[in-house]
Amino acid sequence: MSLEKKHLWWQYLSWPEIVERAKRCDIALFPMGSIEQHGPHLPTGHDTLQLFKIGEAVAERTGAMLLPCPWYGAHPYHHWHFPGTIPLKIDTCRELVKDVVRGAANAGYNKFIIFWGHGQAFALDPAVHDLGLEGYFVISVMLWNLVKDIHTEIFEDPFWHADEAETSIGLYTHPEFVDMSKAAKELPTTFVDGRFVEGPSDKKGSFAGEFWQGTWAAPEYKDLKKGIIGDATKATREKGERYVTKVIERLIELVEHIKTRYPVGVKPPVK
Repeated sequence: MSLEKKHLWWQYLSWPEIVERAKRCDIALFPMGSIEQHGPHLPTGHDTLQLFKIGEAVAERTGAMLLPCPWYGAHPYHHWHFPGTIPLKIDTCRELVKDVVRGAANAGYNKFIIFWGHGQAFALDPAVHDLGLEGYFVISVMLWNLVKDIHTEIFEDPFWHADEAETSIGLYTHPEFVDMSKAAKELPTTFVDGRFVEGPSDKKGSFAGEFWQGTWAAPEYKDLKKGIIGDATKATREKGERYVTKVIERLIELVEHIKTRYPVGVKPPVK
């Protein structure tokens, strides 16, 4: 988070400034992070740190408000117990998201986009469902889903964890916390063949569902020595910049679409 960009963030503004901003653009961007081990070469805050550069670029170009970013998130079962990872229970994460949206709406924000780069749809999807029943317009976006079509144009391997893709992103968004001398290659133990599981960059269908759906992988704290799934040594800053730039472009496209279809002050008729 850059203090030069503090004018984009809710927590640095007074309440009258926040309310006034909503009169010009009533879309709030909600970055949702996590604290999770990412091998010996990436910081445990990687999933959160990457969101700042992305969110600031989108907010600056669209006028949307950036909500404070929770550093903690929900985790699939196989992430739990690995040193460095601090997981929230699904119910805790879901209720946190709902309370943030409810509170921000009091200042005049009518449209919300939750954006995240960590596998926690199983917690966020129910939160969005609950908020919809209450009448809130909320979209939940896993950033990498925006760019599945270009993944293979940039990276050699599929997107997994602390690997070529995530390390490249880190080299671009927070290089001061990346130590490439410790980058390595590692693969997990899985209980079903990979063709049945859909990863973050896959465009295929699958029987077992996306990688956080189901107990298809061995617990990482028992299975992995380094905490990497993939080959981090293939990472470069250039790959990360190309990827993140495209993510920003497509997130901006989404915000501008909502602004055009539902001008400021117009709330989508969710309920």
